[in-house]
Amino acid sequence: MDIRRMPLWASRNATIMSNEAVRAVIEDQGEITIELSCTNVQGGRVNALSIPYFRGIGAGVLSDENIDWYKSKQRTYTAGGIYISFPSSDEDHILTSNSYWMLRRYGSESTYGGVWRLSEMKSREENNRYHISKIDFMLPSDPVLYTYLKLTNTDEVPLEYNLSIHSMVSPPLLESGSLISTSAAEFTAYPPNLREVAFNRLKSGIHFSDLKHCPSIRGQNIDMSYVPGPTSSYDYIIGELKKDCDLGWVTIINPRQQLLYCSFFPSLNSDLPQEYIKFPLIDIAFNYLGRMDSPWALYEGGTPQVFSLTTGFGQMNHHGAFSSPITNTIPPGESRVVVYGNGYSSFDNPRIGLGFYSAEKAEHGLVFKRTKSYAYLPCDYKFKKLIDVASWILNNNE
Repeated sequence: MDIRRMPLWASRNATIMSNEAVRAVIEDQGEITIELSCTNVQGGRVNALSIPYFRGIGAGVLSDENIDWYKSKQRTYTAGGIYISFPSSDEDHILTSNSYWMLRRYGSESTYGGVWRLSEMKSREENNRYHISKIDFMLPSDPVLYTYLKLTNTDEVPLEYNLSIHSMVSPPLLESGSLISTSAAEFTAYPPNLREVAFNRLKSGIHFSDLKHCPSIRGQNIDMSYVPGPTSSYDYIIGELKKDCDLGWVTIINPRQQLLYCSFFPSLNSDLPQEYIKFPLIDIAFNYLGRMDSPWALYEGGTPQVFSLTTGFGQMNHHGAFSSPITNTIPPGESRVVVYGNGYSSFDNPRIGLGFYSAEKAEHGLVFKRTKSYAYLPCDYKFKKLIDVASWILNNNE
């Protein structure tokens, strides 16, 4: 186990956390995890997360001479990785992803033998005042980065919010032949928003139940669970989990390198206490060299330069397409708690590279099964150890 601080670029610092299975690098700027890496079956270390070619390395977008190229968006300036969107994605306000976080403490704990870090941010913006404590945690043998968030409304009025957590991945994990799977049961696609210059393959506004049979604009179905080569397309879908689901997940498998990336989180039927947020939705952005707006392209309408997949989970019920609330509120002075994990591991059985048929909970992890073959992800999917350690850290916060 290892945890230490490291400098990155001008006024940009990060924390590196590692165990025998994975390594994570978490940047203070925006609290973005820019590395979650493990070794594949060939012995090469592979970062699952995307660091796009255009990612800025200066203090911030407002001081960068190419600010217009970035559309003045700090989140674009620091694109990639695992990032949190709260209380919205409107960059005209103070958000988790466009702010500088303060690392308060980091260290190890003796109960489970793990390493942890505690960071915080505050917003003093009128009608948008809140405080967030974030704890990242690693256990000795789990190939997982666990995260705990405590979201507190410090204002005198209710705080409206939508929360989502995303992972942007790209080659070498993402390549032609990679497979995508999720516990969501119903999906719909959306057209590009005003800032995105792109062509869709999927027909928007139609609900469907299987990633392997997504309705396209040309009338036939497309298997969106299979990653093709570059298609010069960009598609965005949201999926809703069943009401009786207690654990949600999204996976990406690379068959050639025998790698599995998995985000998992408590869903609506979770038995966690009431103050814990249970996520009803997942979303996926398929950017297969499809974004033609800068900086995803060198100029507006130019040749796309980024091949990526962004998977996430949260409360992003755009246009009320599903039954969950469009917005949520935290009353003044109250808090909500969030727990989730991002796991990354190689698997031994190459048959899992053909895809799995079911995901099952075992005593100490998740099992992804294909008939008699399986891949095993050791993890604490009930988040008990994370919650125990977070309680200890916050109760002893100086």
